[in-house]
Amino acid sequence: MINQQLYNDPDIITRFARGDELAFRTIFNEQLRPLCYFAHKLLGQKEEAEDVASTAFAALWERRAQFTSFGAIKSYLYITVRNACYDLLKHRQVVNNAEDTITGIVNQPDISVDARILQAELLQLIVSELNSLPERSRQILEWSFLEEKKTSEIASLLALSEAHVRMEKSRALVQLRKLLSKKQLLEVVLLLLAMLKK
Repeated sequence: MINQQLYNDPDIITRFARGDELAFRTIFNEQLRPLCYFAHKLLGQKEEAEDVASTAFAALWERRAQFTSFGAIKSYLYITVRNACYDLLKHRQVVNNAEDTITGIVNQPDISVDARILQAELLQLIVSELNSLPERSRQILEWSFLEEKKTSEIASLLALSEAHVRMEKSRALVQLRKLLSKKQLLEVVLLLLAMLKK
């Protein structure tokens, strides 16, 4: 879940604006994963997504004195990542001489970007609860959903049968659902998923 400390402690933002590296690290640790996920969904390549997110944080650090709220920082990061992804997609298409395709990518409606941001937020909410699961259950869900590994790959990594991995994945999802319900987050997750499908 989004770290409420960032919203409720203006001192972190003030310290960040003054160049406090610990405050920057707090913001970095909070936003890195959802930004990488967002970029990965736009670019389709994990390494490029991580590079884009890192570059966005470097740009944020250079402009740190301009920010007075976590909301402004978050907006800046998402806009910077989105624009960098579009630039990379443009370059990729130019290299491939596919000008017709690039027009469609650049002119994607804003709702598509909003949906990707919503997906990143949803991911962050779920990942915070994943850490409460037993290690192997957490690992299976992360490999399956965050790294999009196939069941056969996970089975190979864990030296288990595919059937066993499927069973453990099913159990882990039940545990995750219980954790989300207990913290009254299941409704939020389901609502966000429903909005993404529209």
